[in-house]
Amino acid sequence: MDLEHYEIEKLDERTYRFFSTGSKGKFEMRVKFTYIWQNIFNLGFGVLDPETEALDDLIELRNGDSRKILATVANTVLLFLEIFPSVRVYATGSTRSRTRLYQMGVNKILPLLSDYTVAGYRSKSGRYEHTGGAILSRHGQWCDIELGVEYDAFLIYKA
Repeated sequence: MDLEHYEIEKLDERTYRFFSTGSKGKFEMRVKFTYIWQNIFNLGFGVLDPETEALDDLIELRNGDSRKILATVANTVLLFLEIFPSVRVYATGSTRSRTRLYQMGVNKILPLLSDYTVAGYRSKSGRYEHTGGAILSRHGQWCDIELGVEYDAFLIYKA
């Protein structure tokens, strides 16, 4: 993709790092792909806590580079799918507002993803927040992404 993004460093086969640099300083960010089930990997990313080595996916940096961060994460997903072309990457925000932010990012780059299938999950009975992330209702469905439709989660894979 030709969107401005940070340089990505591969730490191991499922973990990547980059640095957010902006008005609030320089922060180490990590992108991690965690196996869920049947060739599906969860996309996790956030600021690295240097003391615990944990990812904080709830922090709001307000570093003035959110578009560049999202473009970097998107590039990392595509890199991961190039290395592992038979997997699917699942993503949802840690909060409903973050999921909306990710959806805006997906909508922006959707025309650039012609080699990929991007699906959105729509819950029929609603979504509720849960400490540690969003929980999806079992009463929903996956469908092709449409502009103007709100989704609870996303799945991307090579077409």
